[in-house]
Order: sequence, then structure tokens, then C-alpha cells
Amino acid sequence: MIGTRLHRIKLWTISGALAATASLSAQTRVATPDLILHHGHIFTGDLAHPWAEAISIVFDHILAVGTDATIQPTAGPRTRLIDLQGRMAMPGVNDSHDHVGGASTGVEAQTTHPPMADPSLQELAEAIRTAAAAAPSGDWIHAVVGTNTIRHPQEARAIIDAAGAGHPVLLEAWWGHGVILNGQALTKLAIGDSVNDPQGGHWDRDAQGHLTGLAEEYAGHAIRRRLATDAGVPASVTRMRAYAQRRLSEGVTSVQVMATNETLSEFRQTFRQANVPLRFRIMRFPMPDEDKRVGERLASGEEILTPLVRIAGVKWVLDGTPLEQLAYSTKEYPNRPGWHGRPNFSREFIDQQLKNALNGKDQLMLHIVGDAMTDQVLDEMEKIAPAARWHPLRVRIEHADGFTTSERDARAKKLGLVIAQPRPGRPFRALREAGIPLAYGSDDGMTPFFMLAQMTDTHNPNAITREEALRVLTIGSSFAEFEEKKKGTLVPGMLADVAVLSQDVMTAPTEALPGTRSLLTLVGGKIAYSSTDFAEPAVRKERDSRHPLCAERASKQSIMPPRLFQ
Repeated sequence: MIGTRLHRIKLWTISGALAATASLSAQTRVATPDLILHHGHIFTGDLAHPWAEAISIVFDHILAVGTDATIQPTAGPRTRLIDLQGRMAMPGVNDSHDHVGGASTGVEAQTTHPPMADPSLQELAEAIRTAAAAAPSGDWIHAVVGTNTIRHPQEARAIIDAAGAGHPVLLEAWWGHGVILNGQALTKLAIGDSVNDPQGGHWDRDAQGHLTGLAEEYAGHAIRRRLATDAGVPASVTRMRAYAQRRLSEGVTSVQVMATNETLSEFRQTFRQANVPLRFRIMRFPMPDEDKRVGERLASGEEILTPLVRIAGVKWVLDGTPLEQLAYSTKEYPNRPGWHGRPNFSREFIDQQLKNALNGKDQLMLHIVGDAMTDQVLDEMEKIAPAARWHPLRVRIEHADGFTTSERDARAKKLGLVIAQPRPGRPFRALREAGIPLAYGSDDGMTPFFMLAQMTDTHNPNAITREEALRVLTIGSSFAEFEEKKKGTLVPGMLADVAVLSQDVMTAPTEALPGTRSLLTLVGGKIAYSSTDFAEPAVRKERDSRHPLCAERASKQSIMPPRLFQ
């Protein structure tokens, strides 16, 4: 179990816990625990006392943390005890960067090789023909594709025009930047050669000025949003519930999502109707040409949608990625002389968003990948206001692949920038040593313990320790949304969001880390997810049997509730 570390664990006493939770109600302050997790190897995330054996919970907050010997005796006749049997537990993971909402479009065409393996155009054609043969007349066909397709839109368009057999076809890049429509799809959406490029986006054209079908950046985002509207909110609700089940099974208790795939109005409906036991922060993702949404402001800095869902912050995508060769970079791309990618927006537009951040309460998030785009934003921030004004705003840079020098790192630190969703291969140690806060983000695929393995791989000279990486998964992401005083650590007064893991990630081999799952996930002290692999012994205090009400409660609670949404 925990071994020699036990003597270092210091109990945060009940009196200390009550002092830390002074903001709670009087009823909370005098209550005995509702729930105790004990016999565990519990990572608290607190720098002073990082490990414990047991925690107690009252209502939705942590009451006390310490050893079994000090926490278990505080149980009352109505306290539920869960024996972790030596398993590791930790604060619930906070995913600072993901995309959810909307629904799949029509019939899925699946290539033999996965999209990340970059299937050939011939393989794509066969997949489209197979899907077209099975699809009802006029239905959409949708396929996820790789760089070979997105970088050759004219060839891809010719293939899907022929293979689609009269169906509208949508091809979508697996990394989320770029879609290709065939002729039937363009006709169905009433998009012709006269269409103008939207602000922040681009329609690709051939030498004669005809559309190739490739919609880049905000042109592609608008297409996805339009199709989500056509699919309707009920389809999005179904998808959201499945999404929540998956994330809770990964130990995720909070997710920060961009309203990329639906309008903000549809997002509100989706989250209210889905009503899932997962915390969400929705970040606005305006279409630049929609003047009303660009000017939309949240007077208080956030909107509380439900007890678990809030709307706060605004995100802009300032450039693309190297995969489709749109990240704005100082070096030209191979085989494209003179091509450096491009900014999505003018310098004036970017300046206006920076000024909005200075003058309002809405946190600003900027997708920046290329180093040239990085330099431009750093230059503009330093020109517009002194670092002391920027630092408390925690402007977020999503991905931040362009931070490749110590000079850029130092400028970012001075400005108070936060890096969210640093991808595998990033210099994690250098960024941490530069004093830049890091926040875990899945970006629709990178599970938390896959990223734990990436951040701590001993073969990487820029790796960080496992304890440091666990903080990136938890308190780091909470800091990135101004919630570090509410969640991200298991200390008295914090929200009781907890994940009980399938293995001890402090000792598991690196190659085994991505397979880690949550056996039991608590959100606000309530069981939101329980794996069939988690067997809870019916451990209760003997005195319960002397209290009829408690005996009845014990008999009902000795069996774990069924898995969420089954």
C-alpha cells in the first residue's frame, strides 16, 4: 500500500477543515461526513501534503484528509464508508480543451486504414461507394480523412463526385481543420462559385476560379455548424450522454469545451436536456461575420446555465496547423516555395480581440500553432498594454507549438500566458521551468493517462515527474479556468470530485499508463460513474445496526449503483 510514507501524512483536523469551509452553510459546518473513502493511496495535489489514506466528504465538499486512523473515527451513524482496498485515488481530471456537440452527418464511410494512417484516394473512393450503396436516397455521406486528401482537394473532389452516386458527401480532416464537399453537397447547401470568403476562413478555388470544395478554417467551421443545426438538438443530446459516460470512465470530472460544432443557443439546449453529472465550462466560439455574436459580452464574465454548466470565455483560431500547412510559420513549408501558412485574421482584428480582453471580464483563448503567429501575438500584446495589465487575465494559448525558444517562453511568463493542450512532444520541462502554467486538454482524442505517459516518458529529456504531470491534469486545468480555489486538489473546502483508478499510476510502467481507467468517479461527492470492476465490500460501522434508520440506509447502499446511462 502506502508503506513508509504513512508517517509523513498529516491530518487536516476537523476543526481545520471547518475553518477552511467557513463559506459553507452552518448545517455543513456541524455535519458529520456523508461519505468516507479509506484504505487508499490518495494523491491530494496539495504541495505540502500530497498523499493521504482517507478523505471525508460532506455534501459536495471535502471535509477532512488524513490517515485511516484519524478519518474513520469521525464517521457518524449515517456516514457511508467505501473501502478503496489500497487503490490509488486522485482529484477528478479537468480537461481544458475539447470539442463536443452536434451529431454525425448521415452515413459514415469507413476506410480500411484509419484516417491518421492517411488512406489513399483510391481507398477513400471505395469507402464512399460502399456507403453510397447502403445509404437511403439523398442522404449525406461523411468520411474522416487524412493529409493526403486535404492537401489534394481537386483530386479528392473528382473522386467523391463520381463515387458518391448522387449523394452529398462531406470529408472532414481528422485533426479538425478543413472539410471538402462534393458537387451535390455544394448544391444542397446552395454554395456556388460566387461565395465570398468569410472572415477567418477561405474557399479554395482552381485556376479558373471554380470552387474545389475545400473549405478552410472558419469556412469549414460554418459548414459543420450548419449541418449540426440540420441534425437537431435531440441528436446532439444523445451524443452528449455517450460522451459524458466515456469521460467519466476516464476519471474526468470537468471539461472545458469550445462551442465549435453548434450555435451557442443550441449548446444551451443540448446541455440542459442532456443533464449529465459532469462539470462543463462552455467557451464561446463566434463566427466572425456574425456581428451580434462578435459583440456579445457576458457582463459578469460568466453565465451559469445549470449547477454543473457555465458559459465563460471566448476563443479565436488565429492560424491552422502544419498538417494542412496553414500554421503561420517563419520557415516555408517543404515542397511549397515561399509558402509560410497564413494568419486567419488581420492584425487589426487580433488587436481588437486583445483590447476586448483588457476591457472586459471574458477570458481570451487563442489557438496559435505557428511560431510566426506566436511572435505576432506577443508583439501586439506588449504593444497594447504593459505586462502588469495582462498577467491577471490569464490569456490562454491553445497548443502553443510555436513556443520553441527560451526568449518566447520568458515573454509568455511575463505576460501571464497559460498554455492549454500542449501536444505530445512539447518541451514540458522547459515550459514548466520557465514558469508557464500548463493545462491538460484532450482535443477530442488524447485521454488523460495517454498524456500522462507522454509528459513523463523517461526517454524524453524534457519529461516532467509523474506528480507534476498529475497536477497538469488537475490543478493546472483548473487554474486555466480561474477555478483553482474550487477544484483540482483534495483539500478541505474544495469540491469533492474524485477518481479511483484501475492502477497506481505512480508505479505502473510507462507503456501501461494509457490503459488506466476510473473504477469509481465522484462529482460533487456523488457517484457519477462506477465500473463493474469495482467491488465495494459492505463495510459499515457495527453501531449502524443499532439504529433502525441507519440499518435501512446501509442495506440500500451496500451495493454500488448501476453504471451511468445503462
